[in-house]
Order: sequence, then structure tokens, then C-alpha cells
Amino acid sequence: MLLVAYKGEVVIFHAEGNRTLIPEPRPLHKNTLFDLASLTKPLATTLAVIKLVDDGKIALDQPLQDLLPADVPNDKEGIPLRALLSHCAGFDNWRPFYLDTDINTQENRKAAVREKILTSDLVYPPLTAALYSDLGFMVLEWVIEAQTGGTLPDYLQKQIFNRLSLGHTKSDHAGGGPR
Repeated sequence: MLLVAYKGEVVIFHAEGNRTLIPEPRPLHKNTLFDLASLTKPLATTLAVIKLVDDGKIALDQPLQDLLPADVPNDKEGIPLRALLSHCAGFDNWRPFYLDTDINTQENRKAAVREKILTSDLVYPPLTAALYSDLGFMVLEWVIEAQTGGTLPDYLQKQIFNRLSLGHTKSDHAGGGPR
């Protein structure tokens, strides 16, 4: 898919290739919708953090203790925002929180998962290794919500998607966080 615009006018808009190959090739069309799936980390959560940094509301070297409205345990209080973004904060890649019986109602699920993330052991000391981490991005969602006073999807819609005229972009689960 190629789209080039200049001064608000579309100059080139061309669809080429296939949108799927299995079970059979299906051609790409100009109106083909794509599921962004795990691209939400760079295209939503990271973009929201970058916007907050650009606006001077947070800093990449700011520690978790200054960013979250919670008592952050000693082993996590100094983790800088940049460590979360680069998957170097020490958090595990994922945990099956849905199996915990105390996370059973929609009203408290997000808060309970966040508490479990903060109180869980790190798998390595921050900034000493890298491990692709859903948990770190769940914490980033929390940071964004704490700094904006609203939800990550609402912030993305208002500050990013609407400004880019992405009227059909759905950001309901942009943070990859607990539902």
C-alpha cells in the first residue's frame, strides 16, 4: 500500500500485492483494513509516551516512583521510563494473571494486575539485560493514564489519531494491558 499526500491532497494512492497468501492469495485493495495486533506497542503506547515527553509532561530518565500514583517497591522505584520502553526494566515477559482467583471482577482487575506486577520479583536487575515484556508495557499504560488523568485509548484518540485524521483507528486495547 502506498499513499503520498502533499499539502492535504492525495497525490498517489496505490494498492499492490496480496493481503493474504493462505489458504489462497487474496488481493490487497485500497480499503483493506489491517489488524495492528502487537504493533500497538510501538504505534500506540510508545507513541503516547513520546508525545508526553515531547510536551514536557514526563522525561525518559524519570523513575517509576515519580510517575506512578502508588507505593513503588524499592527494587522498582528507580526504574527509568526508557528502561520500560526498551524492555530493559527487569520485568518478566508475561504472567498468567487471569488464573489468579482474586482478579475476578472487571471493576478491580486492572488495579489488581498492576499491584501484582509491582510486587512481583524482577527476573533480572534493571538495565542489565533485555526481555520483551508485556508487563513493562502494562506499566507504561499505567504511567500514561496517571500522567493524563484519562485512559490510554482516549489519550491516543485525542492527541494522536484524531490529529492524523485516522478516523477508523480503534484504540480500545492499545496498551496491551489487562481487560
